[in-house]
Amino acid sequence: MVNQIPVSQAKYELLTDVRQPRWKTQLLCLVLISLVLGILFVTRAWIGILVLSSPKTETLDTETFLDNAEIATWLRRARMYAESTKKNANADRNNSINSPQHFYTNSTRQIIVCYYILPGDLNTFWELSLSHIDPNLCTHIIMGFASVVNCSLDLGNSSSIYKNIFTLKNLQPELRVMISVSGSNELHLGFSEMVKNHANRKRFIKSVLNTTKSFGFDGLDLDWEFPAWLGADDLEKIHFVQLLEELRREFQRAKETLILSVAVAAPQAIIDQSYMVTEMAKYVDFVNLMSYDYHFYVWYYPITGLNAPLFPRSAESGYLSTLNVNFSAQYWLLKGMPREKLIIGIPTYGHSYKLDNPLNHDLLAPAIGFGKLGKMGFVSYPRICQFLQNGAKNVFENESKVPYAYKDKEWISYDDITSIYYKAEWIRANNFGGAMVFSLNTDDWNNTCKLNETFPLTRTITKVFRYQED
Repeated sequence: MVNQIPVSQAKYELLTDVRQPRWKTQLLCLVLISLVLGILFVTRAWIGILVLSSPKTETLDTETFLDNAEIATWLRRARMYAESTKKNANADRNNSINSPQHFYTNSTRQIIVCYYILPGDLNTFWELSLSHIDPNLCTHIIMGFASVVNCSLDLGNSSSIYKNIFTLKNLQPELRVMISVSGSNELHLGFSEMVKNHANRKRFIKSVLNTTKSFGFDGLDLDWEFPAWLGADDLEKIHFVQLLEELRREFQRAKETLILSVAVAAPQAIIDQSYMVTEMAKYVDFVNLMSYDYHFYVWYYPITGLNAPLFPRSAESGYLSTLNVNFSAQYWLLKGMPREKLIIGIPTYGHSYKLDNPLNHDLLAPAIGFGKLGKMGFVSYPRICQFLQNGAKNVFENESKVPYAYKDKEWISYDDITSIYYKAEWIRANNFGGAMVFSLNTDDWNNTCKLNETFPLTRTITKVFRYQED
């Protein structure tokens, strides 16, 4: 009974059992190969679409951007701000800081710190020379940007321009002129390598003292964006405080006391990760809060937003409600920075977006890239004035106290005289240390806006701080 099945049929069934899995395996391999090739094709096509829709095809000059280290630095900061929002948009963070506007006795004159970018580093449309700067506009001018090379302060090819700072100081003896060290190379053994140990920091400090003595600078501004951020060594924020302590000690030993300031981040997530605020406060004269770039076009958050809103909108909640000047300032106070050492940043540039649909032009409207105006989403105030003169519609967002404008597919968030007046009054009423302007280059220094005065945005701050009665 066991051998009732004929031998030939047994052989046939055996062959069938062996061959069938091989056929299935081959088919499976073919399907997998096709799937992989399909994914590669779709990925390549998607990258191509992103490249075609990127601002490189819409802005003035791609090669200029690639050769412009400072544009790259601005762009990188804006993207890091956006990355902090992406990572924390759904985080359960403290966003309920109660910060009513108090009116303090303004016992000391608030300072006006103005960044001046050397010609050729970052100036979208014109070259602003020292001869065009009104020395009475600002109490402090910070010239930039030097960089960190081989653990030393490197001025690059701009030595001749730095030597001309005395022309401004001769016109206004009370003006303080500082040098800022920043640049795009801190990801490439710049700040990170320099702060690692005492020997490297000592070498840097020696180069700083030589530079300030040779060129007559009144102090140093450190613009490291940002210690211990995005996967960097957590020890960097400790080493950064050590650098500040050692700089302060050596500055005090110098013949003339030098000013020490730091440009610092505005988003809460970066503040928490990058800074030991109470320790920093012991050694710095002031910090320049980079309270701008809160919203910026990125592919994973392709909607319009305000560059530097003073207050949140009622519709904003969670982490998004922290993306405004008021919250950032109050959070720095909460973390331990003295009020008189906190200088509030005000931008003279705007951010552009390309609308997906020109009929949908409100806040949070879908966008498909940077606008055509400016470079990589950054637009100077004179170019914004031209945009308005050419028929763009202006909208003032009353809750956030800043405007935006649109025409066809172009959409720009920016600051104007009215919004800066609100900010200056708010800084003055809350008795912060002062205002920081970023930058003189992108203000209307050539009267393009036909307002019968140069530097109208910066001058608005000056008028509020200096000429209005308490």
